[in-house]
Amino acid sequence: MSQIKSQVCSWVEQGHITQVQANTLYRQVTVLPDASSWRGLIANLLLWFGALSFASGVIFFFAYNWQSLGHFAKFGLIEVAIVLTIGAFAWLYYRANSLSTAAHSLRHSHSNHSHSNQSNDSRFGATTANGVLLAASVLVGGLLALVGQTYQTGADPWQLFALWALVILPFAWVAGFDGLWLLLVGLINLSIGIFLDSFSHLWGAFLDEQGQLLIFICLNLAIYYAFVFLDRNVVGRWHAPILEYACSLFAMGCFTWLITWLIFDDFFKGDGFSTGVISGYLAHLVLGFVIFRYRLPRIYPLALGGFSLIAVGAALLIRLMFEDNDPIGGFLFIGLYIILASTGLSIWLKELSRKLKPLSQSMSELEPEPMSELELEPSARATQGKVGDIHEQQ
Repeated sequence: MSQIKSQVCSWVEQGHITQVQANTLYRQVTVLPDASSWRGLIANLLLWFGALSFASGVIFFFAYNWQSLGHFAKFGLIEVAIVLTIGAFAWLYYRANSLSTAAHSLRHSHSNHSHSNQSNDSRFGATTANGVLLAASVLVGGLLALVGQTYQTGADPWQLFALWALVILPFAWVAGFDGLWLLLVGLINLSIGIFLDSFSHLWGAFLDEQGQLLIFICLNLAIYYAFVFLDRNVVGRWHAPILEYACSLFAMGCFTWLITWLIFDDFFKGDGFSTGVISGYLAHLVLGFVIFRYRLPRIYPLALGGFSLIAVGAALLIRLMFEDNDPIGGFLFIGLYIILASTGLSIWLKELSRKLKPLSQSMSELEPEPMSELELEPSARATQGKVGDIHEQQ
């Protein structure tokens, strides 16, 4: 399918067919989402909004009725809510496992059409059980905040978020859900940020704002590469593309900001910190290019690194040109550099994407071809709607 679409685009660029003919051919070769696909998408969206609304409603209920409720009522209500959500998760999880076992023979005998739908529905670990577990994870944070507010333990705010992340770590491990991993990593970053800010007076002379920014860069890059390489070996549990996108974007954004800061601050002083950071930045770009171009071909990290390098190059040109030269000519040159560099990078990424499409197409051909719903037996179609909550790793 990807090869056909690429070939049609090439025919349009070469003038062999018109745009109207290309649109007609594209509609003929493209599988449009049917009503069941839209219902599944809407159901998943309602599930996540419902789970988060339930957890937020419980927390806001305590905030509104804080003076009216006693200590035992507060703790009893939120603990009952946590127990109910965890119990619902366990029931949904084992129910999905039992349905998976019952439908195992049907999925194999009918070319795994139900398994294909399951992979699409739970691509990010999005199942009903994991949605309930996400609500339980939010309620755990509310319980920890309730303990600190009720008994005035004197703990710093960073301890609340660190303990919250530690408690929901088993939840994220069991579920393998992208949303839970994202919540966990967000809590870790938030707790470290509050910790560094709370004790800045202790290591201000040894760890300034630039050093703190480097800590976030190293942390998020380590998390990103860990999920990238673990996702190759364990299917399902470590598959968290949204987390990978968020961590890589945050890390490269902070890295670009730090390099730009050093360029305008003390780039020419040649101290050890600046030299080490710039060397690490260039080494990371080279290493990322080798990994994501030849070992694990991916467009997104290559685009992040390329546009980051363009931004750093523009900052360096501004520093070199605007010190002793006319700013009008400098602005024109820098604007031209940004336009040409961005255009060249976009063209290269587009060509690389076309080269990688046949590779992804050949990998997908190794999987069994899905069958249409009309080719399934009635028992298989009945089972198909029930196994949508089964996790990919099952």
